[in-house]
Order: sequence, then C-alpha cells, then structure tokens
Amino acid sequence: MIGMNQQNMNGINKYILLKNIIINEPISRIELSHLTGLSKMTVTGLIKEYIEAGVVMECGVADSTGGRKRTYLQVVPEALLTLGIYINRDSLNIGIINLKGQIIQSESMELSVMESNDIFMKRLFLICDRFMQTKYRDKIWGIGISCAGPLLVKDGVILNPPDFNNIRDLPIVSRLQERYQLPTYLQNDICVAALAEVYFGNQNHYDDFIYVGISSGIGGGVIMNGKLYTGFGGLAGIMGHFIVEKDGIPCECGQKGCLEKYSSTRAAVKWVKAHGAGDDLTWMELLVRALSGDEICTQSIERMIGYLEVAFANMANAYDTQCFIIGGDLHFYQEIVVKRLEEKLRSSSFSWGQERDIHVESSSFVGSASFIGTVALVLENNSEV
Repeated sequence: MIGMNQQNMNGINKYILLKNIIINEPISRIELSHLTGLSKMTVTGLIKEYIEAGVVMECGVADSTGGRKRTYLQVVPEALLTLGIYINRDSLNIGIINLKGQIIQSESMELSVMESNDIFMKRLFLICDRFMQTKYRDKIWGIGISCAGPLLVKDGVILNPPDFNNIRDLPIVSRLQERYQLPTYLQNDICVAALAEVYFGNQNHYDDFIYVGISSGIGGGVIMNGKLYTGFGGLAGIMGHFIVEKDGIPCECGQKGCLEKYSSTRAAVKWVKAHGAGDDLTWMELLVRALSGDEICTQSIERMIGYLEVAFANMANAYDTQCFIIGGDLHFYQEIVVKRLEEKLRSSSFSWGQERDIHVESSSFVGSASFIGTVALVLENNSEV
C-alpha cells in the first residue's frame, strides 16, 4: 500500500507503516520508505511516535555494507490488544489477541437455540466482562467481531444468518460500544479470515488473492492491492451463491443451482446419503471412506470439486487474482482439493494476452483464521494509536 506525505495524512500513514511492520518485520526504516512510498523524513518522524508510545521497538542492526548500519524494527506484541469475538453456527469464541495474531486468553461456548437476542447478549457480556477485568484491560484498543452473514456491516447489525439459533436483526456493535466504550467493528467471517492471511499468513506475499472457506456453507473474501474489497453493497466474494447449475437445486436465498448446494460439506454428505450411504454418516466419515477408496464417497468429492472448478474459474476471470487460498473444513483432504483446483485453473487460463499463473494454496490456519483475523479487522479500521 502506498502512503501520502501530506501532513494531514499522518493517521493514514501511521496505519500504513504499522501494517507493513507487522507483515514484514523485522524491517528497517529505509525499507519501509521503499515499500510505502513515504519519504525517509516522514517514516522517521512517525516511527519515532510509535516508539515513544511503546507500540514499535528497535530489535537489531543489519550487517554493515559500507554505509550507516540499518536498524530493524518490530511491533511490541502486547502494546495494542484486540478483544476478538467469533460467532459461528455452533459456537461463540472470545479472546484477547495481540498484534502478532497470538491468542493470549480465550473462552468458547457452545451455542444452542436462543430465546432472544437479549439472552445471547447476556451470555456474550458475561464472558467479555471477565476479559475486561483482567490485567490486559488497559491495552485493549478495539473489539473485532467476525460473524457469518448476512450482515449490515456499516450499521453493525447481524441480520438473519440461516441456522443461527434465533439470532437476528441484532445491533451487536452498538450494544458492545455502549457497554465497553471501545471502537467496535463487524465483518463477515470469511472476509475476516482473508484479513488474517494478509497480516499473519504464510501467503502474505500476494497483493491480490481470494480466500475461500469451504464448510457447511461456502464464502469468499477478496483481497485487492493488500486491502479487503467488499464491493458497493458488501457482497463481493459471496461465492456460495454463484449459480453453477441452471435450474438446479433450490437455495434458501431464492435462487436455484447455488454453489453451496453442490460443493459445501453439507451438500456432499446429503448427496452421499441420497446415493446409498447410511443416514448417520458424518462429513469426517465421508472423507475417511473416500481416502480408503469407497466409490460413492469418492464420487461425492469429485462432484464437489467439479462444481468448485466452475466457480473458481469464474472468480479468476472476474477478479484477475494471483491466488486462491482455501480454508474451512476439508481437513486431510485439503491438499488433494488444492492440487486439483490449481491444475484446472492453469489449464483453463485465457490463451490471449500475458499468460496467467494462478496459484491455489492452503490456508495458513487450522480453523482459527476467522478468530485471529479480528486483530486485522481492528487494525484496518482504527487509526487512533
């Protein structure tokens, strides 16, 4: 991301510098200047502010190449802490996470059908209150909420996610801000997972990629030029509702033939059961049987991959991305799916123009990206350091 040298852009420039330090540390001032386009004087002045605030520290000196030795910088992990909240269909995860994406403390609670939004908020407050009474309270500078959609992100409202335990039309951001007086931000869980990859992932050398979460539903988080792209209405990357089969299986969204009805883990299990597997078969059991050569389970996985290939090809053409990063619940079958999809995308690339080299890689995280990414969500929105 390129910075700006105007004096009134200090807040944005400080955020750009902090982001680049987190992603690339240890890093020198001159390297930050080259990466961001900011002048050496601007970088030096803003880094001085960060050091005085205890957010950044010097951490070593480079070997001399004849000139002045470069001093390296890194963040002070516990200087700014995030109260992260991840709400999925089955559980609620809350914790304190530092600037390196490390979970310091966390608690989880299984979610069952709630009688009302108020009952859910009481349980949420009960856990959050405990964290606010710890020694870390004064270091918490924001709250990040990761949640399955649909959401009204700008208004901070959870709308009506399917199978979501009667939680609907919940103004969660205003409720949390009112209680804790902290900046609070809400975003779709797959978009938050994409941000986790930007800041803390092994593939953060990609400026443009699409994170795809494959579980009981399917979602996408689009990263363009190192920033989350959600589109005009916040719906960019909603891959689960790409139509992959004309006049296909009806979906709860009102369309027919949505990807989720063919390539989600839930859809794969449903298809296997309809073709002779036992009614009590689970997704994990399906994967085990497929690996051992079970014909019906293998066909189910092949069918799943086939429809994913259609959706990935469409996304690659629409966004001209460098890479797809796959996360979710594929478990030990993930590398097989990754390899197959990469082979497909490279074989179907356009023949005209510069040849595209599209990569498909596994997520850096095992089931925690949507939780850890709440740190990045706060960093992307809160410039008050």
